[in-house]
Amino acid sequence: MSATQPAAVSVAATIRRLRREKGLTQEALAQAIGVSSQAISKWETGQTMPDITLLLPLSRIFGVGVDLLLGGDRRKEFEERFQKAIPFGEELTLLVSLDALKEFPDDKIFRYRLACDEKILGERATSRHTRDLFLNRAAIHFRELHNEYPEDEIYASMLAETLFAMGSRKEARKLAGICKDPQMTLTRFYEGDEKRRYLQEKLHQDMMALLGRLFANHSREALAAARSLLDTLLGEDILYTNCLPSMFTWEAELCREEGNTEGFVSAMTRAYEAAKKYDEIPFGTYPYRAPLFDLLTHEVNLHGALLGLMYTLMDDTPVFLLANPAVLDLRRRIVEEQIDYHPMYRHEWLAYFQFCQRHICESNCYNFSIAFDLPHHENTLEEWMKRYPGYDREAMLGAYKAAVEELVGGGIMGGYAAYLGNDICAYCNCGAKEKYKCLAISEEERAIPTAPEGSKILAIVDILVSRFFQNSSIEEKLLDHALTAAKKKGYTHAEVYPLERMELDKERFNFLLSLYEKAGFTVIRDLSSELGGRFFIMQKEL
Repeated sequence: MSATQPAAVSVAATIRRLRREKGLTQEALAQAIGVSSQAISKWETGQTMPDITLLLPLSRIFGVGVDLLLGGDRRKEFEERFQKAIPFGEELTLLVSLDALKEFPDDKIFRYRLACDEKILGERATSRHTRDLFLNRAAIHFRELHNEYPEDEIYASMLAETLFAMGSRKEARKLAGICKDPQMTLTRFYEGDEKRRYLQEKLHQDMMALLGRLFANHSREALAAARSLLDTLLGEDILYTNCLPSMFTWEAELCREEGNTEGFVSAMTRAYEAAKKYDEIPFGTYPYRAPLFDLLTHEVNLHGALLGLMYTLMDDTPVFLLANPAVLDLRRRIVEEQIDYHPMYRHEWLAYFQFCQRHICESNCYNFSIAFDLPHHENTLEEWMKRYPGYDREAMLGAYKAAVEELVGGGIMGGYAAYLGNDICAYCNCGAKEKYKCLAISEEERAIPTAPEGSKILAIVDILVSRFFQNSSIEEKLLDHALTAAKKKGYTHAEVYPLERMELDKERFNFLLSLYEKAGFTVIRDLSSELGGRFFIMQKEL
């Protein structure tokens, strides 16, 4: 008993240590080898020792040799043999790994070494048969390790390299893509122009990411660095990246923050010219001419740069710059060159409502009633105050929206819109006078003819312009378009109804009055005294 007791204690400690290292409970280990959990407990406390027939199953579960279970360390011996074999080459280390795996079949270190030796011997082989034999074995072993230990990307990387050597390049690249640093892995699987193209794509991605971080920095130093980067890498191809307009816009923003009006105008003008030049390139895919990207192509999307610039200029221009003649000239130039005018179609009513909701003065919701031509009994400020105490904007907008849908759907409300791309930036609400139920005119006044019998009158309810485009000549062009189109449709006269209801209307009223007078309208009826504010009916013969 005294002779066997130390051995039992050693085996007990070893089994307990290995079980815990594997994360197994006594019950799980007992179930795996077909004994009771009480038996495991007795082994680990040294009361008994495992039957000899259970040593091999235990060694396989723990991934160690039987000798280790019994107090020896055969794995250490194989490790020493392997280290001594290294100077003599892969042929000998492979044999050591094979011997070790006979006793330690689940040992991932020796399995990995075996697969590496097979890969090296396969790549080195001069015989096609020998090469295929070793590479196939290596692929099998690396794949088994990868499936068992997917979190260890070294197995995926080595499997990818082996597959690439075997000619399975598609699968090799797919495996490389799951690695933490796929670029480093993938570069090993390309050759010649294919490798150069891959490196150029990676460089291009890195360049755009760096530009994004420089843009976010928003400083003169970052702007200079970005320009230098693009000049160095792209040269004349800077235009194709759609970065040049962004660069000038960035410079304009810095000038605006610095109060440099002249610099703002100069930069925005250059941005506009660059965007126009970019958009003149036909839609399609074109090769880079820059030497560093000579194998890459790029897509040019028509109008992308220009539209982005237009909104930057129109939306972000501060008040102190809007009065500057140079800024106004640039805005008018944009209107002249980029704005398109055409009838407002029925399916676009929602876009029109959203346009009104965004651009009509929020403090004067009453403007909506004129814009939408609501029924006369609702067309008073007092009525709205009674129905929506506290000016419940959402409730009013809901009512307006429903009214617009009804009017447009019934073919009553129509007109013409000015478009920048697909977005409405101005709208002329107009249509046949006899169809409109209100024009802020009493029923008695409406019954009085304003033109000879048989005339066809176009009633222009209002001209609504985005606050970003006001005073940039879009009003004149939209009105002229509406009048020209009306004449072609057989209208003989056009009427407008400028109304100043309250103090905040004064500026807009005066602007519309001069706009209509310039277009040839004259006052044919003054209704100011009835409404407690200035209100005219103006008319023009077409």
